[in-house]
Amino acid sequence: MKMAKLHIGLTLLVLSAILAGSTIISAAIYSQVLVQEAIGWNTSHGIYGTAFREIGKFPLAVSILLAILGIFLVITAVRNNYKNSNQNKVQDKNVL
Repeated sequence: MKMAKLHIGLTLLVLSAILAGSTIISAAIYSQVLVQEAIGWNTSHGIYGTAFREIGKFPLAVSILLAILGIFLVITAVRNNYKNSNQNKVQDKNVL
């Protein structure tokens, strides 16, 4: 169970990075479409800001939540592993 938390946490961190990266890349590609097709964009947000708003902030919010959950799982797995290793050292000293 200890290693499962670590693997799940690392997987969530990788998924978060992939989701955030794909959202940013898709906004960059769509900003080029806004310029070339003369669709129009909001001057207060700029070209990239308009593209980012139209794509939506939901994927980025999900990415942030996945990252927070992944970091939490990794920290708890490492902390539990550290506590267990210290308990094993104490038990080994008591045996001798």
